[in-house]
Amino acid sequence: MSYPFKILLYCLATATGYFIAAKLGVAASVMPDGIALFWPSNAVLLAALLLRPAREWIFLAIAILPSEIFADIPAFSVKQAVLFALVNIFETVSAAGLLRLTAGTSFSFARLRNVALFGLLAIVVAAGSAALLGAGVYMFTADKPEPYWSLWRIWWFGDGLGLLIVTPVIHAWLNNEIRWSGLGLRRSLEMVALFTATVTAGFWIFSRQYAVHGDVIISPFVLLPLTIWAAVQFDVRSVVSVNLVIAAFSVYFTANHAGPFAVTGELDATLNLQQYLAIMAFPSLALAAFVQELNYHNEQTQILYRCIEAIDEGIMFCDARLPGNPIIYANPALERMTGFKLAEMQGRNPGFLQGEDEQEPEITKVRDAVAKGETVRSLLHNYRKDGTLFWNSLTVSPVSNDNGELTHFIGIEHDITALKKSEEELRLAHDQLDQANRELEFRVRDRTRELEEANKRLEKLASTDPLTGAYNRRYFFSRAKDEIQRAVRYARPISLLTLDIDFFKRINDQYGHAVGDNALVELVVSMQAMKRPSDVLARFGGEEFVLLLPETDCDETVNVAERMRKSIAAIKIDSGQGAEISMTVSAGVATLSDAEDSLDNLLKRADQALYRAKAEGRDCLRVAKPFTVE
Repeated sequence: MSYPFKILLYCLATATGYFIAAKLGVAASVMPDGIALFWPSNAVLLAALLLRPAREWIFLAIAILPSEIFADIPAFSVKQAVLFALVNIFETVSAAGLLRLTAGTSFSFARLRNVALFGLLAIVVAAGSAALLGAGVYMFTADKPEPYWSLWRIWWFGDGLGLLIVTPVIHAWLNNEIRWSGLGLRRSLEMVALFTATVTAGFWIFSRQYAVHGDVIISPFVLLPLTIWAAVQFDVRSVVSVNLVIAAFSVYFTANHAGPFAVTGELDATLNLQQYLAIMAFPSLALAAFVQELNYHNEQTQILYRCIEAIDEGIMFCDARLPGNPIIYANPALERMTGFKLAEMQGRNPGFLQGEDEQEPEITKVRDAVAKGETVRSLLHNYRKDGTLFWNSLTVSPVSNDNGELTHFIGIEHDITALKKSEEELRLAHDQLDQANRELEFRVRDRTRELEEANKRLEKLASTDPLTGAYNRRYFFSRAKDEIQRAVRYARPISLLTLDIDFFKRINDQYGHAVGDNALVELVVSMQAMKRPSDVLARFGGEEFVLLLPETDCDETVNVAERMRKSIAAIKIDSGQGAEISMTVSAGVATLSDAEDSLDNLLKRADQALYRAKAEGRDCLRVAKPFTVE
C-alpha cells in the first residue's frame, strides 16, 4: 500500500470518528442553551495526532472540517460550526505539539509522567486556552449567551473531559507500545466480572429518578472502587474502558434529567457531573500508569535478580553506608565458590575470606580503593569454608544514588585457581621447552656448520678440477657467460687466454703419467700466482687451460700471457729418473669485440689463435683476428 493512500485512509478514519463523536456529543450531551457538557470529538482528533507523524497533522486537521460542520447542523449555524472547528483544531494541535515537545514522539499513557503531562498540557493549557476562544464565539454568535466565564468554564470542562476520557481509550487501544498479554482463564473471568459490575452499577445509579426530598441519593462515587480494581489488577486499557462506560451512563442519563446530578439546576448539574468525571477519570488513569510502571520495574528487577543468580561469576553487594561495608547479598555462584551460605556471609566484611593474609600488597590496594570510593581490580588469595585456598580475580566498583552519594559496593569474583594451576604447569613446560630448544639450537648450529662445510666441499668438488685445483669446464661456462653478459651490458672489455702444453704426450710417454700430472699441477700453481682474483682459470682438457680476464683489453691480456708463458717455461720438474725437465706452452688471445656477444665465438677465435701459435713453432702466443659477421 502506497504512503499517500495510507494517509488518505487515516484521514477518512479520523474524519469519520470525529463526525460520529461530534454527533453523539451534540445529540446526547448538549444542554438546552447549546453548550455540550461532554465533547468527545476533539479526543478523536488528538488521539490521531498523537499516533501519526507531525508531517501528517495538516491533512488530519483539514479532514475534520466538513465533519464538524455536518455534525453541528442544525444545532448550530454554519458560521458557528466553522468557528467551532477552528477552535477545536487549535486545541488539539496545540495539545499534541506540547506533548510531543515534552514527552517525545513515542507518547504512551502507560507512563505516569506522560499522564501528568497530558493532564497539564492537554486538559489545562490547551483545552483551557481553547475555551477562551470558544466562549468568545458563543458570546458573539448565540442569541442569549451565558456569562463569559461560565461559558468558558463549561467549554473547558466539556472539552477537557472529552480529552481525558476518550483520548486515552483510542490511544491505548491503537498504540503499539502497549502489548496485550494473555490473561488466562481466571483473569479473563475477573475482567468480565469487572465490566459486568461497572455496567450494572452505572446503570443502576444513573438511570434512577431521584426526588429532591425524601429519596436517599446514591453517591456516584461508589463506582470509584471499580476504577481502582481495574487500575490495580489490569492495565491502562482496562481503566480507560471502565471510565468510558461510567462517563457514557452519567452523561446520557444526566442529559435526560436522571441520576444523582439531575436533582439540581441544569448549570449546576453540568458542572457537578464534569467535576465528578474529572475526579473519577484522572486519578484512576494516573494510578493505572503508576501500577503499570511499578509492575514493569518489578518485572525488570526480577529479571535482573534472576540474571544475577544465573551468572557463573561470584557477585556480592556490600552496604557502604554501614561500618565495615558488610555483605548484604551474595549470589549462588559465590556460595558455591566459597562454601559459605548467604546467611553466613550477611553482615560480615568481605575480608573474612582472606584468612590470615593481612599484609598482602593486593589487599592493601583494595582497601585503599574502597576507602576512596574507586573501582579496583586485584588478584587475591581467598579461603573457602573448608580452609582450602583459591585464587580470586576480584573487581570492586562503587555504586552511587541519584544524588551522587556512595551507597554500595559491588564485588565480582572469579575463581581462577584452575587457570593459575594451568599457568604454572605451562610455565614449567615452557621452561623445559626453552631448555630443549636451546639444546636443539646448539645441535642445529653444529649440524648447520657441518652441513655448510660439507656443502662448500661439495661445491668445490663440483666446480674444480680434482688434480690441479683449477675450475672445471662446467663451472667455467657458467661463470664466463655471466661475465660476458655483464661486459656487453656495460660496454666493458673482457679477454680470453687459451694455453696448451707443447708435446705433453711425450712427457707422459717418456716419464709416466705421474710426472705429467705433476707438470699440470705446477703449471696451475704458476698461473694462479700471476692471475687476479677476478680472473677465472679453468682446465678445459688434458693439457689445455683457459683464463678469462674481465675488465682487460687485448694489450693487457698479451702482457699477462707473455709473463705466464715465460714463468711456465722456467718451471723445473723432477722426472723421477735423476734429471729435471721443463715444458713450454702455446697460447692464443681473443678480446670481445663490439659486434660480438657470444662465448662460443670468443672461444673459437682464441682456439684459432692457439692453433696458429702451435703451427708457427710453439712456445709462443698469437692474437685472434677481430670478430666479423659472416
